Amino acid sequence: MPGSELLLVVDPALGAQDVESRAQAALSFWKGSTRPTLRSISIQTMVDEPESLAKCKAVWLVLQDEGSSMAYEAIGQVQESRLPAVISLPGGEPVVSGYEDGIIACPIDANPTLICSVLSSLWSQVPVFDELRREIRLLRAQESGLCGQIAQLDEELRMAAQLQKEFMPTEMPNVGGVGFDALWRPAGYVSGDIYDVVRLDETRIGLFIADAVGHGVPAALMTVQIKQSMPMKAIDPDSEQGYRIYSPGEAIGQLNQAMLENQTGKVRFATACYGIIDTATNQLTIARAGHPFPLILRADGSTETINPEGGLLGVFPDEVFEEATVQLEPGDRVLLYSDGFEVAFPTINEAKDGEPAKQKLCNDQYAEEFEDLRVGDAEAALDRLAQRLNMQSGSLNQRDDLTVVCMSVTEPAISQAIDAEPPAVNAA
Repeated sequence: MPGSELLLVVDPALGAQDVESRAQAALSFWKGSTRPTLRSISIQTMVDEPESLAKCKAVWLVLQDEGSSMAYEAIGQVQESRLPAVISLPGGEPVVSGYEDGIIACPIDANPTLICSVLSSLWSQVPVFDELRREIRLLRAQESGLCGQIAQLDEELRMAAQLQKEFMPTEMPNVGGVGFDALWRPAGYVSGDIYDVVRLDETRIGLFIADAVGHGVPAALMTVQIKQSMPMKAIDPDSEQGYRIYSPGEAIGQLNQAMLENQTGKVRFATACYGIIDTATNQLTIARAGHPFPLILRADGSTETINPEGGLLGVFPDEVFEEATVQLEPGDRVLLYSDGFEVAFPTINEAKDGEPAKQKLCNDQYAEEFEDLRVGDAEAALDRLAQRLNMQSGSLNQRDDLTVVCMSVTEPAISQAIDAEPPAVNAA
């Protein structure tokens, strides 16, 4: 094997000449023409000059104290280089045994023929080690390329997440005594949930939430299509205002039709809920498409659901979406939320008949958490909800996208406020 070298690393405390003589004596029993060239260096030299391992095919470590820092570092360098190696320690049993990964233990004072057999067997594995090292170099090169691609993908996803976040409303309209707050938490980089709150005219505000099927980038791209296809107003030259505001049922119906027309063979569907609040009367009209029922947290402590019927978006042609109208009073809050909350607060079922307790994912535990949103300032209430989410098991690996839009009514309707103005009093 041309250029094949056995590197003998000697602890000077053992006497370099004596150890080298023992090594040469052992190699004298070598059979065949593959006998390696022996080169001897001190352990200090190997530690100081790691490149000394580059030319050899195998290593023979002869150490005085395996627990010393110098020995520990030398053994580590040999293992890192993935070279076949033998370690000899004084006072050991005259048997061959495994020492650590890739290293065989053989006493220096063992029979020279035994030492030669160990070295010869080790030397026969040199081609295998060479091939393994070559494959490791190839794997490392591939790993480097993959790491670069992953880093690029990570950067692109972070940019997509930032763009989607900017796609959400940055400021919420506040008309009369009606205000809005929202909590939006993607399960990954981007979200399949989307929401919007838009002022439609002087007194009416539209609030919208949708949840595209699936997660990640496909669902996030679908939310862009949903938002662009969602009609809220249309130009109408015949009307006094010059425009017409679509009712919630009509708007969702047109969105459903747009999604059906944009299907490319594979059915992609979503759920949605759209409502219009008229601040002149504090009347809320809502339509939904397979979305969780909106909740009303009444000022008197009761909770109501708004449950108009309507199928999934992008599935049923000519689907009719019912509308429901409710009267809101000061102190009431309305919640539009995505179904991710059904798995956000898992509960533990009690053990029965000796069976262990099991974690229940889909449940209505979130309804109890939502009850806390009726207390105090709406923004602070959503902050408390976010903290509760952070306390849940597995919150760092969120199971689904989470979105909740909270509409708060803090004052009487505008028309009621005008009607309630006291008559002017003439000065006496």
